[in-house]
Amino acid sequence: MKKLELKELENIFGGISREEYCENLRKIIANNKLSEKALAGWTIGYSTHCVEH
Repeated sequence: MKKLELKELENIFGGISREEYCENLRKIIANNKLSEKALAGWTIGYSTHCVEH
């Protein structure tokens, strides 16, 4: 039996892949003018999940 990777497990439990999440964030920032609070939230989400640290 194949051992599943974390990304595969996340998809099984109804989440979306990291790639899809980050692509959605890029679309949001490209297509919208965000309020200051929304931009702060976007920045945290992108920094946390889409930038290699």
